[in-house]
Amino acid sequence: MSEQVQTAIAVIAALKADATLTALLTTYAASPAVFTHVPQDLESYPYVVLFDSGMTSENNDAYLGFEGVFNLHSWTDQRDMAVIGNIQKAIYDVLNHAELTMTGYEVPDIQQEFSTILRDPDGITLHGVQRYKILIKSN
Repeated sequence: MSEQVQTAIAVIAALKADATLTALLTTYAASPAVFTHVPQDLESYPYVVLFDSGMTSENNDAYLGFEGVFNLHSWTDQRDMAVIGNIQKAIYDVLNHAELTMTGYEVPDIQQEFSTILRDPDGITLHGVQRYKILIKSN
């Protein structure tokens, strides 16, 4: 499995395991609404999507390593910025400097690079975006 896919799986597992975050989200198929692809039959908000990820090689003679970035998108249909703000804070608390579990790799660092909240053109839906940088190396 690629390092990029392993990273996405580890991030989603960490987010779904956090009680503070999952209490803020809807559920889908009896699981917290954290996805890489939003199901077509999802009928409620709020939810989180891991999207837009990339990896670059950071190898040396001692280990196989990668530096990656990924974006987390939060969505709600409530016209209250605090809803997205609370979700983003919960995500930050889970991921910033987290020790993610990945087969064959350790995560020396993960940091939020930026966060923003946008209003969609419909005037109702709020959209939060957070970008994280992650360093992984073989163990």
